[in-house]
Amino acid sequence: MKYLNLTKSLAIIAFVSLAFTACDKPSVSTPMGDAGQTLVKILDGGTPASLTKKPIDFVSTTFTMLGLEVRRDVPNAAELDKTMIVTLRDDTAAVRAVNPGYLQFPTAFHSIAISGGVKAGGLGGTWTLTFNPGELSKSVYITIPNATLLNPSALYGLGFTVLTANAGGKISTQKSLVVEIGAKNAYDGIYAVTGPMVELTGQPWYQWNNPAISGFPAANGGAWEAHLVTSGGSTCFLVDQTIWGCCGHPMLNGSANSGFGSYGLVVNFNPATNVVSRVHNYYGDPSYGAATSLGSPAAGSGAPLFSAPNTRRAELDPSGINAVQGNKDILIKYFMVQSSVVPVGPRITFDEKWKYLGPR
Repeated sequence: MKYLNLTKSLAIIAFVSLAFTACDKPSVSTPMGDAGQTLVKILDGGTPASLTKKPIDFVSTTFTMLGLEVRRDVPNAAELDKTMIVTLRDDTAAVRAVNPGYLQFPTAFHSIAISGGVKAGGLGGTWTLTFNPGELSKSVYITIPNATLLNPSALYGLGFTVLTANAGGKISTQKSLVVEIGAKNAYDGIYAVTGPMVELTGQPWYQWNNPAISGFPAANGGAWEAHLVTSGGSTCFLVDQTIWGCCGHPMLNGSANSGFGSYGLVVNFNPATNVVSRVHNYYGDPSYGAATSLGSPAAGSGAPLFSAPNTRRAELDPSGINAVQGNKDILIKYFMVQSSVVPVGPRITFDEKWKYLGPR
């Protein structure tokens, strides 16, 4: 009897073991792919070229930044012990492909240094990088001696593409990178603007929180997109990016998208307190010169009023908070003064919140 019970028990155990074994899936071999090869790449690069943004302070002191890293990913110690020669192109075509609006970065305004790297040719030339045994990466440093020489309202681009690698190296798809460089102050950025505009003469113009204006996303509370664009160490142009794409202020004229002719803000900040110290009318300041679709500052009166030919000028409303907040939002109140329409006092009042969205 004990023998029969033992036999039954062994049979049950064998059956359960067989069931579990039947549930196991056979292992599948993994393709080797690039295993065993050294891959040469630009960290965070791509095909086509990816983009990295490197804003710098609008100051006259020398600044050096890490622009990018060229790396070799080796499969084993034997490959790491090899000397490898890599060529890296100064890729102007990649710059144009990423953004045709980028300015060519004058060589007088910057220099590039790569440890163990030698460049042949000028613009569009190539660097030869020598990876010594044990060396995994090469850092590319960009030095700008004086950022105030750059056009603060423009962006510059430098392009880099890995061309060749010897010693059995394979070029990765992460082979191209464009570095965007812009001289920016602490207030430069992208903002979502909301807040009421009051026309004191009774004109039927509206701006506040109205998604009917083209491009005003309802998810943003009807805000319009503005860029604060560096014009100096602590000054910015307020550029409308919803309708006009230039220095100005959008609005609705009845139900139609519109804007104020010859009226746009130049904003001065006090960097010690982050308070808005002054605003004036871009189109009243002939020192800027550049005309836009909303007017030209060339005929402006200049200081102290900065009045446009149509008598429009901008003034800060002292009743406002008029300051940058801890989260980089800006609370500001200001006036449009137009003496040809309202001889004394403001014609329009603005009470706005500029919500900081991020760098431009």
